[in-house]
Amino acid sequence: NILEELDEPGEWFLHRRSGNLYFWPPEPLIESEACVSLLETPLFSLENASHVAIRGLILEVTRGHGVEITGGTGNLIAGCTIRNIGNVGAVIHGGVKNGILSCNISETGDGGVILDGGDRKTLSPAGNFAVNNHIYNYSRWVRTCRPAVNLSGVGNRVANNHIHDAPHMGVAFSGNDHILEFNEVHDICRETGDAGAFYIGRDWTMRGNIIRHNFFYDIRGSGQGGAMAVYLDDAASGALIYGNVFCRAGRAAFIGGGRDNTVENNIFVECEPAVHVDGRGVGWADNRIAPGGAWGMYQKLEAVNWQKPPYSKRYPQLVNIAEDSPALPKGNVIMRNISFGGRWLDIRNGVDSLNIVTVRDNFTEGDPGFINTKQMDFRLGKDSPAWKTGFKPIPFEKIGL
Repeated sequence: NILEELDEPGEWFLHRRSGNLYFWPPEPLIESEACVSLLETPLFSLENASHVAIRGLILEVTRGHGVEITGGTGNLIAGCTIRNIGNVGAVIHGGVKNGILSCNISETGDGGVILDGGDRKTLSPAGNFAVNNHIYNYSRWVRTCRPAVNLSGVGNRVANNHIHDAPHMGVAFSGNDHILEFNEVHDICRETGDAGAFYIGRDWTMRGNIIRHNFFYDIRGSGQGGAMAVYLDDAASGALIYGNVFCRAGRAAFIGGGRDNTVENNIFVECEPAVHVDGRGVGWADNRIAPGGAWGMYQKLEAVNWQKPPYSKRYPQLVNIAEDSPALPKGNVIMRNISFGGRWLDIRNGVDSLNIVTVRDNFTEGDPGFINTKQMDFRLGKDSPAWKTGFKPIPFEKIGL
């Protein structure tokens, strides 16, 4: 924003005292237009409305959100193009069975979709959803922590989305009993390190989340710590990572000191490593995970009355966690996975010597017999030796848009 530096197409300068905008277009403006928005509110705002459909529209040029839905039942954003938005493409907060379906979302200043709903105290699901959306070139203004989908609450679904080209996360999720499935995710975390395509962390009580049948590829991370595909960070627990495909996806399935996570029936190709498990709670993070620590782990237990229903019935492994060496990554299971190329498994912080991580029936040596590795066709041939481990077919045809 320096006038003297306005010397090539695509650059602009705003003189803040006069309000004059100097703009050198990236290409000739014949039969085109340039837009500047002064609107700071959403283009559409629904509050406690129900059964309203916003369908087949192009929504663009606001400094605020594209669409904001608060409360209500059965509201739908469908078949829209949402682009050139100052903040988030679509915000769905609360209510039940509200969703965004088959939309193209791009060029947003912040994220693509905020999806929230459900009651964590009662574990009542909302059934809100983001399905079959193409979300890319987001987080243009705030470069970190503005994901394609920011998911929270209880019992919501993120499925069949194509997410790519962003500086940081794809899906940040928190809460319980969410389903993240059939998404195609690639070329994200491009400007950051210690980042995850799918990310959750710092709470033992956020359980029951299912990450299945997603395709992650070309996720590297340019900063320190690189990138993870599914990042269960800082004691995140109780997740199922099942039937996913990871290709060149960094430290692909990452368990950062959490408990009761299952990594099962996945395919890993050229990952470094395919699976990571550490015991940070008894290592560098011991004072953060302890009572009164910076992560507030025990306060989060108390906030949901973890030893009483519904938590005690839904997640019985959580009931006695405070008396069961909670800093140790107990209950993690790694089974019936395929790893080809790259590195298979890292278990750190002395956890490997404690025999508390179950590792069995994985195919990690030799050629698993993919149909066409170069073209990323990772279906297994009929004579693949990996079938002998009990590996189950992955429904590739259902992944993506």
